[in-house]
Amino acid sequence: MSKVILILGGAGAQNSAVARELVKNEDFLVKILSRNAKSEESVSLAAIPRITVVEGDTYDEDNLVSAFEGVYGVFVNTNGFAIGEKAEIFWGIRIYEIAYWAGVKHFVYSSLPFVSKKSGFNPKYRVPFVDGKAKVVDFLKAQPTDKMNWSAIESGPYPESHLATWSPAKGDDGVYVFRMPIEADGAMAMVGLVDFAWFARYMFEHPKEFEADLLSVGIDHVNGNTIAAAFTAVTGEPARFEPLPLSAVAESWPKTKIGLAGSPGYEDPTLKTMAEMFVPWFTIWQESGGNKGLWTKDYARLDKIHPKRIKTIEEWMRSVGYSTERYPSALKSGLFDDSAAEVELVNDGKKN
Repeated sequence: MSKVILILGGAGAQNSAVARELVKNEDFLVKILSRNAKSEESVSLAAIPRITVVEGDTYDEDNLVSAFEGVYGVFVNTNGFAIGEKAEIFWGIRIYEIAYWAGVKHFVYSSLPFVSKKSGFNPKYRVPFVDGKAKVVDFLKAQPTDKMNWSAIESGPYPESHLATWSPAKGDDGVYVFRMPIEADGAMAMVGLVDFAWFARYMFEHPKEFEADLLSVGIDHVNGNTIAAAFTAVTGEPARFEPLPLSAVAESWPKTKIGLAGSPGYEDPTLKTMAEMFVPWFTIWQESGGNKGLWTKDYARLDKIHPKRIKTIEEWMRSVGYSTERYPSALKSGLFDDSAAEVELVNDGKKN
């Protein structure tokens, strides 16, 4: 019989990629719980054979109990941007408890590394949406696997969003300039959505291999000069990288909370502004060049599991058709939309 995999957290960029990948295995049926089954992405997913979109709220116990009926496995990706750290921790744990009670066999949690714990809880590196997920994984590590296996999969910055937001601007000299708030010796541990989804599917296909285990996936630790060089290799156009002062970028961001009014935790102080979320985020990348610092990945393990994975940002650019045209962001929540004009001014060097 086919195994039903429930995806919780809506039909956003990561969950959509995982859903599309899971149904490549004909043994899997995918059920997505979305607050808006009529959204463009939900309708697109529902048109794919063996994917069903059910309208309901991931942050509602009655909806969860109903959604878990007949489910073999669950992929959980809660949205700390929208609900805040406190709600993300509560719902990560509560979803686990309901899944356990409902008889789910494999619980896969989408997480991020506990960077601030590694730093001794230095507020300089504290990213609320990262810490919230990491604390749920600490809870999982205390749970048994005899009745319900659990696995965690770590993501990171998507090039599908970051290289859309920080797309290059063509200068008067004809050179495309990538301006991002990382220094020349910094690097971002980029995670391509297609490869992330591949590893998620592999986890469900090989549950014993990832029993009570955490896998951190990614392309590579990519610096600005490498991004510019990859762009030139792919498009044939000259490009260079120029670091942006993080303080100037942060000043351009909206001062309001990221989440939407009405979301769980919106009135809670753990839901932060864009600057409160992303200044420590980019501070981490300033110190991550060469796969060092607080956010590292075991790329050799990834190569062993998936030898054909995307291993360079140039490969990723070729795979998605990255070009001189502005790349559309994969994020559908409007996370960066409100600040798009300000970011463009900073990228064009018109705002200091």
